[in-house]
Amino acid sequence: MSRKFGLRIAGAIGLVAVLCVAGWYGFLAWSRTKVRAEVDAVFAGIRDTGAKASFTDATFDPKEMGITVTGISILSPDGAARVKVDRLSARGGERPNDRRVAVDALDLDGVEIALTGEAAAGGTITYTLPQVMIDRYNGPMTLVAAGEGNGPFGALRVALRQLAATTAAKVTIPEARGRITPAGAAPSEFTYRNLAAEGVNAGLIRSMVVDTITFSFPLPPLPQAQIGDSAKDAQPGAGAAPDKTAPSRATAQIDGYVAAQIDTAPLLLMTQPGGPSGKAAETYGRIVGKVVTGPYKMTQENGPTQGAQSILLENMAIRPASFDAQRIATFEALGRKAPDLSPEESRRFIEVTRDLAGGLAFTTYAITNATSEQQGAKGKVAMVRLEGLANGVLDGATLEGVEGVTPGGGAAKMARFAVRQLDFNQLTRLAAEADAPSPLSALVLFKVFSGVEMKGLEVPYGEGQQSNEPVKIGTFALSWGGSLGALPSYLDFTLADVSGPINADDGEPFTYLLRAGITRATISMGLKAAYDINDRTLTIAPVTTEVKDAFRVNLESTLADVPDAAFTDAAGFISALPAVAAGPVKVTLTDLGLAKLIFAQMAAAAGVSEDEYRNEVVALAEGFAAELKAVSPDAESVGEAVVAFLRKPGTLTVTATPKGRVPLLALAGSDDPSVVLEAFRFSATATAP
Repeated sequence: MSRKFGLRIAGAIGLVAVLCVAGWYGFLAWSRTKVRAEVDAVFAGIRDTGAKASFTDATFDPKEMGITVTGISILSPDGAARVKVDRLSARGGERPNDRRVAVDALDLDGVEIALTGEAAAGGTITYTLPQVMIDRYNGPMTLVAAGEGNGPFGALRVALRQLAATTAAKVTIPEARGRITPAGAAPSEFTYRNLAAEGVNAGLIRSMVVDTITFSFPLPPLPQAQIGDSAKDAQPGAGAAPDKTAPSRATAQIDGYVAAQIDTAPLLLMTQPGGPSGKAAETYGRIVGKVVTGPYKMTQENGPTQGAQSILLENMAIRPASFDAQRIATFEALGRKAPDLSPEESRRFIEVTRDLAGGLAFTTYAITNATSEQQGAKGKVAMVRLEGLANGVLDGATLEGVEGVTPGGGAAKMARFAVRQLDFNQLTRLAAEADAPSPLSALVLFKVFSGVEMKGLEVPYGEGQQSNEPVKIGTFALSWGGSLGALPSYLDFTLADVSGPINADDGEPFTYLLRAGITRATISMGLKAAYDINDRTLTIAPVTTEVKDAFRVNLESTLADVPDAAFTDAAGFISALPAVAAGPVKVTLTDLGLAKLIFAQMAAAAGVSEDEYRNEVVALAEGFAAELKAVSPDAESVGEAVVAFLRKPGTLTVTATPKGRVPLLALAGSDDPSVVLEAFRFSATATAP
């Protein structure tokens, strides 16, 4: 469970706790002469639950038809929850009916709420609300779940039960401060300013608006080995300042927070005594319809400063059964100990994290204009968007407009990066094998996600005179799928417009480009493969490679008699190979300018004209084709096509067709060219540009 989510719940506890206070003191069965007695009776009812309850004074204002109670103090039966209110004022009410009360206005001053023990996960939680104003309050006169305040979720359960029995037109809290101190850990603190909740009705809240939210929390420690290395390198002398290389605390602020369609019923089910159970606990329940924030900024001590223009969250839901108290306690305990975990603890931490993540769902989570800065390095992402999280699987994650600058001034950027169908369940399975991976662990990657795409990447590259020359990638796309087994039954790969500086060490064909004055090369590649379960054929087409202004090669091939068991797993693939037969193969070579460069440069080196050099090469090719004709009848058409291509370079296509059934393993295991000539029939064509 993320820290932000925890702080939202903490804020919700504060709000419902205020409404809970309103319920405790909904005692407007007043009269001019009996107000003190009636207040005493209400507090006696609270004490009947086993709690301690007292007040200092109670007065009645006949003009305002209001009652004021001061010095209120409530302590739960187990001593784990304490509520103090300096002053409570209720105006314009009706006489209680069926142990419920309704008032026009309810104001509370100096509210303090403190939780300890199990209710605070072994630590302490405190809330301070200097002023609370509630319009048109209607709720029970006393606690509806007074005996349910024990256990790790006790205080939250009591507050949510009270909220479920309460209505209010509006709740206004100018300031709310909270402090969460886990056992044996540094505290987290938060402050809400100008909070307004409207449409509170039986556990539902129509909207909540907060002007400013600030919070601070401790950062996780660095690994012990890293801390040791830092201390060894620093070697401070006597009186030296303590080492501050490790970040220790983060502070953040959100300016503007709006939430709509809040439903606390799933949270209430999560706090069920004995743990959440039943059909509703196993299904997702929406807790908020939409959250929108304004600018956000977080600063870490000795770490980066991060921020965003806005954050959007839509249709946030939880599966209550995933958030039982024991699982959350285990997660928090291991999180405090991380990263110094044993292998068994690491495995358990991964499992608990997976279970908690599987209990969260949303349709959209988006961040606009996210920024980060640290020690001169700057980064920006125009849009981060996560779509469709449910059951531990994210439909898609997209980053757009990524930019970065290094302290030395190097710049990098990326127009778009996207991942499809990211499965955190499979990812945790892979992470669990990180220390002892099996040879087949890599196959899990096919299940971790189903595709990745990157566009418009530009990063610094090169040395010397080429140090400012960037490497660019127009498009990188890789996707796969199929439901036959661990191996995908289709694959689609594209790498387009990859460009970068070239030099003499890059070899052919780049040396020809370099001699022609071309200092950058652009490469594109692609591969598609798909299995037809009905025909039992695997088509690999097209497989392309292109060097701009040089050449393009396109290959198409087919494998026959491929059993679907080949895609079950690696063992099935190996077992199926003896049954696979080679199919037709077609290779197409298209000249994009390389032939002219070669002829021109070779002719210049030989001291002859380009036409003279070309004629010499064509004559050699004709002689070689005549020799091959005696070896294979197909050589004549192939030779003629090659000669035609050399004479006028355009497109050359060579096709190899099996004469019969050709076992793939036998073909691949032979290094005798005559085996290929005997097994295939060859044909070729050449097309002038």
